[in-house]
Amino acid sequence: MKKLTAGVLIIVLSSSLVVVNAQDTKKDTLKTQEIEGVVVTALGIKREKKALGYASQEIKGDLISDAGQTNAVSALSGNVAGVQVTAPSSMGGSTRITMRGISSVTGENRPLIIVDGVPLDNSNVNSIDTQRGAGGRDYGDASFDINPDDIETVTVLKGGPAAALYGSRAGNGAIVYTTKSAKKGRTEIQFNTGVAFETIYIRPKLQSMYGGGLESSLPKADINGQTYNITDFGTDESWGPKYDPNLFYLGWNSFDPEFSNEYMKLKQWVAPKNDVDDFFRVGTTYTNNFSVSKSFENTNVRLSYTNTKINGIVPNSEIKKDNLSLNVASTLSDRLKAEGVFNYVRTQGFNRPEQGYGDNSVAQKFYQWGQRQLDFEELKKYKLANGMQRSWNRTSWDDGTPNFSDNPYWTIYENTSADERNRFFGNVGLTYNFSKKVFAVGKVYGDVYSQNISSQVAVGSAALSEYNLQKRNNSEFNYEGRVHYNDNFGDFSLNTFAGFNIMNRKWDALSGNSVGGLVIPGLYNLSNSRESALATNASFHTGVKSLFGSVSLGYKNFLFIEGTGRNDWFSMINNDQFYPSVTGSFVFSQVLKTNWLSFGKVRAGWSQIAGYSATPYIRGTYASIDTPFAGSPMYSMPATNGEPAIKPEMKTTKEIGLEASFFKNRVGFDVTLYDVKTNDLIIPLPLDPGTGYGFKQINAGEMTNKGIEAMVNVSPVRTDNFSWDITWNFTKNKNKLVELQGNLENYILTNAPFRAQLAAQVGYSYGVILGTDFVYDANGNKVVGENGFYKASEIKPLGSILPEYNMGFRNSFKYKNLGLSFLIDVQQGGKYFSTTHMWGMYSGMLEESALGGNREAGVTLAGVKEDGTTNDILLDAATWGSSYYNTVDAQNVFDASYIKLRDITLSYDFPKDALGGILQGFRVSAFARNLFAWNLDFKGVDPENTSYGSGNLQGLEGGSLPSTRMYGVNLNFKF
Repeated sequence: MKKLTAGVLIIVLSSSLVVVNAQDTKKDTLKTQEIEGVVVTALGIKREKKALGYASQEIKGDLISDAGQTNAVSALSGNVAGVQVTAPSSMGGSTRITMRGISSVTGENRPLIIVDGVPLDNSNVNSIDTQRGAGGRDYGDASFDINPDDIETVTVLKGGPAAALYGSRAGNGAIVYTTKSAKKGRTEIQFNTGVAFETIYIRPKLQSMYGGGLESSLPKADINGQTYNITDFGTDESWGPKYDPNLFYLGWNSFDPEFSNEYMKLKQWVAPKNDVDDFFRVGTTYTNNFSVSKSFENTNVRLSYTNTKINGIVPNSEIKKDNLSLNVASTLSDRLKAEGVFNYVRTQGFNRPEQGYGDNSVAQKFYQWGQRQLDFEELKKYKLANGMQRSWNRTSWDDGTPNFSDNPYWTIYENTSADERNRFFGNVGLTYNFSKKVFAVGKVYGDVYSQNISSQVAVGSAALSEYNLQKRNNSEFNYEGRVHYNDNFGDFSLNTFAGFNIMNRKWDALSGNSVGGLVIPGLYNLSNSRESALATNASFHTGVKSLFGSVSLGYKNFLFIEGTGRNDWFSMINNDQFYPSVTGSFVFSQVLKTNWLSFGKVRAGWSQIAGYSATPYIRGTYASIDTPFAGSPMYSMPATNGEPAIKPEMKTTKEIGLEASFFKNRVGFDVTLYDVKTNDLIIPLPLDPGTGYGFKQINAGEMTNKGIEAMVNVSPVRTDNFSWDITWNFTKNKNKLVELQGNLENYILTNAPFRAQLAAQVGYSYGVILGTDFVYDANGNKVVGENGFYKASEIKPLGSILPEYNMGFRNSFKYKNLGLSFLIDVQQGGKYFSTTHMWGMYSGMLEESALGGNREAGVTLAGVKEDGTTNDILLDAATWGSSYYNTVDAQNVFDASYIKLRDITLSYDFPKDALGGILQGFRVSAFARNLFAWNLDFKGVDPENTSYGSGNLQGLEGGSLPSTRMYGVNLNFKF
């Protein structure tokens, strides 16, 4: 084992749609109201949709909860145009979401998450090593705390014109969640319960013809005067002999006298009865939600509690989550209204599986390094009576010390982790109506949480024993006030407001780590460190003070123009910034007044807003305090020099859109073209080391995003008893890094664990994978060197992690009380680098490495020699396998395209007359997620599982667990 060192899917909507005249004016009216109705916009302000001059999209909360989603962000995948979601199927793992591409090289590219007006922190605590595929646990995002059962609607504000009122924090757009509240005049009790089952799906196919070792025959050992066949225990590769039931040997578990039924027992050299797939279990998710909504004379109250328990596909892993929510609104007088939303969330994870190229990554041991004859039923006996490990990867037959790999059951039961997050978030506010035209709003938004993470490596592991403890605290409060004035002047309407916001955020981190291993086995405490434990801490404090305002003018209900402005004063940078936006819309359906046109609007918008406003303390250069030496304190200067004059990155957005619906809303579309340019990119510029620094923070460079986002709605059939609705979302974005600084051509974002790099390179899309390619002759033939390996080019771009386009295609059917809905989710293009493919071929683990059971014949690579003649150099199988490492990186770079049946839901609402008056409603729904995937370049890896964080580091697969399918059922009772 190498040790770690530092097709296009075309969907055609037929023009010959089945048109059934329902003569149902009520449905048509509802559809029109939905198109022209009220939506939630920035700052939680409700606006008429026809007056908006920017792109936004709303989806209902039922779409999320009905599909059994536990993550309210990943549920957006395929449902929203202009949005790219990467949602790996790891237990509670990170979800990466971007809108309209990537705009910052080093800064944040995720949208702002808003829940009931609260800017919800969505920090990702995964280490850099975890994110680059070098090993670590994915602790997910803080957005996992949003409860899908409480969501009423989700409004996606896709660009600068839509989100400009939020200032720099929403430079990448905003996702606004509105939770459920009690409805006036109604009392309702609901109980929702569901169970889901998760099974492994996409994973590398392993060869089942050859066992472990490096030679074609088993080694022999003289034990107690008798000669036995044994395996090459210390090797974790599978270039050993071909399976032969007439060949007998002593296995890894044959040398422990306390296991009498295995001691010195010979075994057949055959494929295992219980293979890697048998290690994984059927994961389960249990969800129970209870809510009470009560309407009093002047007060509406909704109380909700949800309990979620997830048991992962890896044994001994689980997540427990409790959500408690209280939503209160009360009319205190004719002029004064009070409201508040309070949420408490407790998330507890135990033993989230390590992924990537790490010592405790079972995926790395299963698919990259190992011996294929291992039986997983035998591996379950992983521990001796004295507490020490029984590893298959023994140093030798008479030395059970693990050489490279732990027994996978030792890994999951002894080298565990635990995490817990306690969170409070919500808001309280007052609204006072001075008159019918003037009112004022004052609110306080709060988001406070603490997070504890501990992890351990047991004494007796292949790696050094260790205990690590991390504690984080985060708090953010926003104090906001607004005054609104709305009026009509003949044919003109005016909606305007002005306000302020004061944001105050603090967060701190404390980390402790053992040094030199642990003394007493099983005691996980920093005081058990063999040497003095190392402790570090850091604290951060940022603030932004803002003034903002908006003026919207309408004429005869068909022509609207709106201007907004926000000025931010930052604690992180010296100069304040002003962010303007101008939008306009023309509702031409109000003018044309034709029967075939139900609604039509053309809109345009422009905005200028910070895409990334810098991290705390970026202006200064601060010494770090190092571990004392010989009792004397040590200090060192950072590698990057700060810049007092640093300013935010500036993003300028231009967009134009067209919305229309026809034939009583049977056909409709919404198309947006946008052009986004980001200037003053914040990058660390390389310096001459003689200056004392390696880099200096500067503003430089330019990045552009140009694209189209489209949504099409079609209702081919609509009758009293049956309806069929089709929704198609499409997103195509072209990203380009135009310039960095002077002659600087690329900025290296990170390195993969062994080969390849991820970079921002001038002239290319963001996230270029750099590595070696094949060398081709003038006729396009691959060139083979004297050693029989393919010749490798110089380091060059091998493709970007960004896709060419994404789209979703949902069909919804309704027959009386029976409903059926399914979503096809498509990604075309993008690249990723696979460490699993590289090492799996190197070590003889993957199916392709078996050469169809004829390894003995060797391999002659297709291509030509350097003199132009056909290659005839024969390589033995193991030598050929080794060529996947350290030669041509392009062999391990794959297209990230996929077509997925993302979800399918079947539901039935029982008629009220069948419920006997006890229930007001009863709904049964069955669902499945990620049921099928097609168009995969490397069949063994799901392209979405090449993400181990929600930040900029993506597309470097270091060792991923299998992706999963999920099946489940939900029961909803209304009293």
